[in-house]
This record gives sequence, C-alpha cells and structure tokens, in this order.
Amino acid sequence: MNLTDSNEKLLPGPEIVAQTVYNQPQVKYPPEVVMNAIAAETTLPNTDIIQVGNTVFMGHTGTGKNKHKMVGRAFNADTGLNFVKNAFKYTRYLQEKGITHYSTTFTGPVFLNAFKVFQRRARGTDTEIGIGRLKKDPNQFVVYMRIGKEPIAKGV
Repeated sequence: MNLTDSNEKLLPGPEIVAQTVYNQPQVKYPPEVVMNAIAAETTLPNTDIIQVGNTVFMGHTGTGKNKHKMVGRAFNADTGLNFVKNAFKYTRYLQEKGITHYSTTFTGPVFLNAFKVFQRRARGTDTEIGIGRLKKDPNQFVVYMRIGKEPIAKGV
C-alpha cells in the first residue's frame, strides 16, 4: 500500500478510503462492492466520520443507555508513526464527544503494532485498552477501549 506522510501531503478523505479498500487483498468482495457498502454505511444514523491526518475514522454510536459507546474502524493511508499520532488525536476527540467505550476489529499486523504502542502509551492513565485475537481467524484482532477522562499522550 502506498502511504502518504500527512506532514508532507494531506489526502482527501474519499481518496484515503479508496486506497485502503483497493489495497486490501484479504477482502472477500470486489473493491467496488466494498466501496458501495461503505458509501451506504456513511448515511446510517449515528455515524460519525472524521479525518485526522491521512486517516479517516468512521464510528457508529449507540442510542439510549449505549449513547456513550462506539464501534468503529480506521481507513489509513498515513505512515505508521503518524497513524499512532492520529489515533491519539482521535481518542481525544472521542473524549470530547463523551464516548466512554470504543471497539474495533481489524485484520493483519499493521494496526496491531500501532495498537500495542497505543496501549503502552495509555498506561498510567484512566484509559484501558485490551487487545485480543479471534479464535475463528487468528489473523483477525479486536480492540476494546474504556476511555477515561485523563488526557492521553499530551504533546502528540
């Protein structure tokens, strides 16, 4: 996948999503089908989309007693270090929105390494991050976050 350092060039959000979709060989469906599904997903109620650097974060908040919970994912075309920084900024954004619980699933080691860094940096704060591997597919991971009120990684 071609990564673009967001410090040098900021890509438009749709291009980031398209690059991510077209550069994932493990996807079971043709890229055009996936792009159409993502386009439809963006119109669902309680969908939150924000671009940080060359990463687009899309999440879906719950309703009622679950209004502070979100399930989401990232479409990334940024460098590894920038992705980690973007994730910290996104977490601060979630804190400002009042999100207390966030979960995501992903395939492959690229995001795993970033979440391990993220997990280490969150230690000593009131945010907890758990990373697990799915039994049915050992190449697929899930991350659960309980987002506290303390700022995470100031200066990132």
